[in-house]
Amino acid sequence: MFRQRRLGRLIAGMVMPLVVSFFLLSARSPAEPKRSSATPADSIDILHYTLNLRITDLKSRQIHGIADLQAYTLLDSVHTVPLMLEPPLVVDSVWIDEERVRYTAGPGNAVVVFLPEVADRESTILLTLFYHGHPARDPRWGGFYFVQHTAFNMGVGMNVVPHPFGRAWFPCRDNFTDKATYDYFITVPDTLTAACPGTLQAIIPNAGHTRTFHWNLSSPISTYLSSVAVSRYAVLNDSLRGKNGLIPTQYFVRPENREKAKISFSHVQQYLTIYEDLFGPYPWEKIGYAEVPFPHGAMEHATCISIPDNVVDGTHDHDLLLAHEFSHSWFGNLVTCKSAGDMWLNEGWATYCEALYLEYSRGEEAYTKYISANHKRVLQYAHITDDGYHALANIPEEITYGTTVYKKGADVISTLRNYLGDEDFFDAMKIYFGEYSFKNISTEEFEHFLTRVTHRNLQDFFNTWVYTPGFPHFSIDSLMVIRDRDDYITGLFLRQRLKGRKAYAIDVPVEVTLLDDMWQEHRFTVSISGPRQRRSLITSFPPAAVMINTGHFVQDATTSDHHIIRHPGSVTFDNCFFSLQVSEISDSAYLRVVHHWIGPEHTASVPRDLEISAARYWSVEGILPVHANWQGSFYYNFTHSMRRGYLDTLTSPQPGDSLLLLHRPDLPAPWHKIPATIKGNLLTGYLQTDSLGTGDYCLAIKRRKAKTIP
Repeated sequence: MFRQRRLGRLIAGMVMPLVVSFFLLSARSPAEPKRSSATPADSIDILHYTLNLRITDLKSRQIHGIADLQAYTLLDSVHTVPLMLEPPLVVDSVWIDEERVRYTAGPGNAVVVFLPEVADRESTILLTLFYHGHPARDPRWGGFYFVQHTAFNMGVGMNVVPHPFGRAWFPCRDNFTDKATYDYFITVPDTLTAACPGTLQAIIPNAGHTRTFHWNLSSPISTYLSSVAVSRYAVLNDSLRGKNGLIPTQYFVRPENREKAKISFSHVQQYLTIYEDLFGPYPWEKIGYAEVPFPHGAMEHATCISIPDNVVDGTHDHDLLLAHEFSHSWFGNLVTCKSAGDMWLNEGWATYCEALYLEYSRGEEAYTKYISANHKRVLQYAHITDDGYHALANIPEEITYGTTVYKKGADVISTLRNYLGDEDFFDAMKIYFGEYSFKNISTEEFEHFLTRVTHRNLQDFFNTWVYTPGFPHFSIDSLMVIRDRDDYITGLFLRQRLKGRKAYAIDVPVEVTLLDDMWQEHRFTVSISGPRQRRSLITSFPPAAVMINTGHFVQDATTSDHHIIRHPGSVTFDNCFFSLQVSEISDSAYLRVVHHWIGPEHTASVPRDLEISAARYWSVEGILPVHANWQGSFYYNFTHSMRRGYLDTLTSPQPGDSLLLLHRPDLPAPWHKIPATIKGNLLTGYLQTDSLGTGDYCLAIKRRKAKTIP
């Protein structure tokens, strides 16, 4: 049973000690937080936090606090309660049941409270910690900030370990798995407002031109989802219609942004409707957003999401950010990753929810564009920004919040959805949130859950896409078509290659599309395992074109786009670094361009004086007209910058070198140079050719001074 102290006792006990402490303290500048070596033992579970904070002088950049913690013992013979509080915050004293007790502070952020007597399993202990000082900030992102007339926290520290950063402003067990309910008593100047998770219980006027905001959150959350934001807020109150009725909604914004906020937040009802339809009823007592002067991102604090002030601009330009953070109400807040290594279960899914919002609010084309652009970004940048190829599971802590987790996480989830099909995929997620509400889950447990509820063995899928770094690359090595009475047998020789990985994918379903002479698409699903595979497809027509993975059923090491060309004009093939300029065309064309993010095979035919790209090549596929006056443009960039993503890994061409475009009509054919004109310079631009046909294309450099071969 919980033991609660009376509200009057809490506030009275808070005011006197804190006033004394204020006059005794000298001003100190915030210290840079250190990486923690403390790991709270599994002997204690914190059930409830009552946080009394006095933030009455924002210029001092200090807080004064009393934290009541209701601790529950999980083992017998418990002697201590291990907690964390990030320096330069200082513990003044610790009390248990009105008795002052011994504690140690340090090393680092460890605070160990010694119990006056040994506690057995299933005991409830009420600890009170008095503390004060400058709350901590992460040197990179997160922690507690004082900016202008605002004091606020961002709940994670991207550069500290562990990443949950509740300890930046209150003593706690700071990890992903210890979940608790909260009462907040935040005392501020009477010109300011304090926003916190949960439901506002009271605003209590005090002497000395201050007032205390009492908030209560009745559902348990991890420490990183706890928050406070103090500022000169205008509060917009609303009610949004959820599956289980009206949900109280509050937006805390700067007074001058009141009218802009009405526009910027007007799509929150859409987010709610879409995500409830896909994942089940909204599980929290309130919907809330709080505007803060933090230009580097947002934070999904439970029921009180912190968003940058530039988002409240009277437009819908930031819908994806607002939807991303709102989707955390399910992914992360309701079901939380068990460790930092499982962060894709929070952030990868929230990123994928951006695509789902586009799909169900703006249509399938908007969804496809998002997924394709995201996949291209992963292939181009993830291994650079995250310093190598990494598996989604057990991601290194220094890149917990990197491109792999967010962007590749969404990439893999889109493949999972295609693999399971919409019905099984979304039904499984509704069951997921029912079974794991307010709990934690690991990647392995998530795999076992999906296997159980979908009745599908997902071991090969998780081994291919989640537990292994890099990407498989699938292509058609060669094919032949044989007529068999009234049927046509298309024999496919399929190839799997590896980008940033060493293990071949097993039993991957990949779509193969055959076009008939009326351009109707006939789709087949084939399974690929290992480096080479042979498959036969039977049709009633001879295929005019054969293509693999046209619908991006799997997100392998390719990007592609296709268009039907009927009229003169310019056509851009998204995410393929290719465009087409059509001056004249005699008949319509079905043109697909594949950008392979891996070097071409079978390059023995390339002359020895040429250096051929080992990082990428193109395939042009489809049904082309007999006569066309058009130019294909193949884009290159040799400026090795982070922004460009190291697109071309050949050593940059030097003055006097020749940049060439090579072509082969099919895989057995040798590479040969085709006429192409450089548009731009040797470092950035494109090679434009009039000789565009089906087949493969690749960049090559002929050096003015040939390399000496020892």
